[in-house]
Amino acid sequence: KNYFVRGLVWFVLAFVVAAVSWLAPASGWGKWTYRLTWILGVLGAVYLIWGIVHRCILMERPPVGNLYDTIPFIAGGGVLVLFLLEAVTRRRIALGAAIAVGLLGLFLARAFEGVDAQDHMDPLRAVLRSNFWLSTHVIIITLGYSGGLIAAAMSHVFIYAKAFGLDRTDRSLSRFLTRSVYGLVCFTLFFSLVGTVLGGIWANDSWGRFWGWDPKENGAMLIVLWCLIILHARMGGYLKEWGIHIASILGAIVVAFSWWGVNLLGTGLHSYGFTEGIGGAVKMFYCFEFLVALGGIGLAIWEKKSRRKKSGKASTKGSDQFPKEQEAVG
Repeated sequence: KNYFVRGLVWFVLAFVVAAVSWLAPASGWGKWTYRLTWILGVLGAVYLIWGIVHRCILMERPPVGNLYDTIPFIAGGGVLVLFLLEAVTRRRIALGAAIAVGLLGLFLARAFEGVDAQDHMDPLRAVLRSNFWLSTHVIIITLGYSGGLIAAAMSHVFIYAKAFGLDRTDRSLSRFLTRSVYGLVCFTLFFSLVGTVLGGIWANDSWGRFWGWDPKENGAMLIVLWCLIILHARMGGYLKEWGIHIASILGAIVVAFSWWGVNLLGTGLHSYGFTEGIGGAVKMFYCFEFLVALGGIGLAIWEKKSRRKKSGKASTKGSDQFPKEQEAVG
């Protein structure tokens, strides 16, 4: 039984119903479609998670033994985090993002199967035959990947909302998205840092050194450094609302490089992760995220200029009215 295909079908249905509910969210049928979206999304998540558990039972190992395994695992982690965020906020945004993450994750898993054209229930490589380290280091580091990609997804929502003026009717929308992204960056930093340290301990046991500047190690370090840059720049006032979202989107490129990009280099001790046929897709993702970030920079500049024009007009009107008031008093 292919549970992932069934989950994909439920996520597609949930996405269609969610799109209908966004047309008139405050109406009676909008509320019913919101509830139906929850039901369909939960069904998709159940099949996704049970598919992961089923693979673990069959292979008798944690769900992250190869690159394919990480795709549904990261998608499942992202869906659960966004479901929790939606349950707390009830703003429909996190629910829509959860459906999109589940849909894209399972679609990517299907596409990866087609490109790789091999059985992904293969036995573990010798260096990975440690259920303890697979259950700690690899799971924790992939949760860090999930957090970084979810943060970027929420920043995409922010930029699209600004581009189409969706935040004009809801002033608290931008604040909610910014706070969510900030929290997700903290989430990413914590799991990436802990996962990197645990990976170093495992490397010391396996290869006799804690750190060796291996491409995969460098990729994990880049995620940690990028999160630290975002948080410190935010605390220092160098990144405002727009800045944190643009940096979060660029962070998706860093995560994708650590998750997929280093597998294209063909060097390093993590040779078990090398994969062919994905280079074009990874580069397209880099370009897309970079273009979205550039679009965000353009929108930020345009918004700043429009605010200056409005403030300038307001001050001009005030100065024009002041002499008239003086004449009236005189």
